[in-house]
Amino acid sequence: MGAARVESERYGTGEAAGDCRPGDFLLTHRSGVIPRLIRLGERRRYGAGAQWSHCALVVAGDGTLVEAETRGVSRSPLEKYRPREYTVVRTSRLLSPEGAGAATAYAERQVGQAFGFLVMFSVAVWLATGIRLELRRRDHQICSGLVARALQEGGLDVGGDPTFMLPADLADRFLGYTDARGPRRRT
Repeated sequence: MGAARVESERYGTGEAAGDCRPGDFLLTHRSGVIPRLIRLGERRRYGAGAQWSHCALVVAGDGTLVEAETRGVSRSPLEKYRPREYTVVRTSRLLSPEGAGAATAYAERQVGQAFGFLVMFSVAVWLATGIRLELRRRDHQICSGLVARALQEGGLDVGGDPTFMLPADLADRFLGYTDARGPRRRT
């Protein structure tokens, strides 16, 4: 896809991220049926190294996230990811203050919306057949589409249609790889 590479930091199990800024996003791994299907689709597209199954946008300096999960779009503390490995992608450094504000405002407006099960089905059909069948309900979100649309609102080129983006697409766009481990934490 090609894009401006940004800094990122990987945090291991039990480590807490610091200095998160509105407009940054988190990539992580999850377990369960839907995350397994996401990884399967990512591997079909990117190969065995594609392991990300979830992402969320940082909307406040205290690490508050907005994320789309199967129960809908909600606010969450970054702390909830401390028991697992995750990477913070520092896209806030590419955004102007106005752009960061626009990105976070978009994400905040999505809080309370439903999860995009039809979007997930569309992505699955596309990955399996190559046919872009776009099924979705207005304002229903999947995690990567939410993050991609928010970053677009902030003025960043995410490299494609957010409807068909997976977490690995965002990793590839902003980090230039889809390796599950991500960059080493800076010391």
